[in-house]
Amino acid sequence: MISEWVRVRRWLLPAMVDATEAEVVAELLAGRATLWPGERCAIVTSLITDPARMHYWLGGGDGAEMLAMLPGMAAWARAQGAQWATINGRKGWKRRLREHGFEPRNGELWKALT
Repeated sequence: MISEWVRVRRWLLPAMVDATEAEVVAELLAGRATLWPGERCAIVTSLITDPARMHYWLGGGDGAEMLAMLPGMAAWARAQGAQWATINGRKGWKRRLREHGFEPRNGELWKALT
């Protein structure tokens, strides 16, 4: 995981507004977050239990590649028991994610995974 982090961190650093790099790495190493590296992007997610959902915590790099990764990530989240996917991103991302089935709810975007 560390070698992948080193490769993709440049895409994620600009998205770290609510956590430091050390905090993100600690969450990844503890298994409380998952790193999804792409060829030209990366996403960090976490599983939340109430309600059961996968939260897209950080993302950066090639937007089209990140969107292409969503179905595989959703399948993994369903296998972990998640019923929802959530994200609270910038306005541009909110617009693009609505095209992928995400809807506004309580200040975030939510998508049913069932």
